[in-house]
Amino acid sequence: MKKIIFWSITGGSFILLGFLIYFASMNFISNKVMTEVAASITEDDLEMLASDPNVEALLGNSMGDLKAADLQKTSLPIKTKEEAVKKISESFSIDEIRQSVSKVKGGLTAEEQNELYSLLTERLSDEELTALKIIAVQEAKRNQ
Repeated sequence: MKKIIFWSITGGSFILLGFLIYFASMNFISNKVMTEVAASITEDDLEMLASDPNVEALLGNSMGDLKAADLQKTSLPIKTKEEAVKKISESFSIDEIRQSVSKVKGGLTAEEQNELYSLLTERLSDEELTALKIIAVQEAKRNQ
């Protein structure tokens, strides 16, 4: 009986520790990814986002204050950067993410931009893409 109690407590402790490590690592990873994405956003990207009909419809006249836009009050499926990282990691393999990041860091040709955009639109809905764009821009504005 003592062995069963001991192993139950030990197993429960490992499960709890696993959950804590998972949540801490997801927070760390989401911060790291968003910092890198935010650093790569240019003024041209912000202008392109401002002209996106989905974003305009969602934000209306508050486009100038994109940082203050509250995604919690929208119907978008992704509302936080942690959710954004989770969705990206579910939709793309690690190799695809690494390849995309290395292409972006090296500069994208028009053909590579089209390939990347078609890959995104193939795996993510319009609402998910809109939410990801807004989250990335909010992070870029916070880091400026």
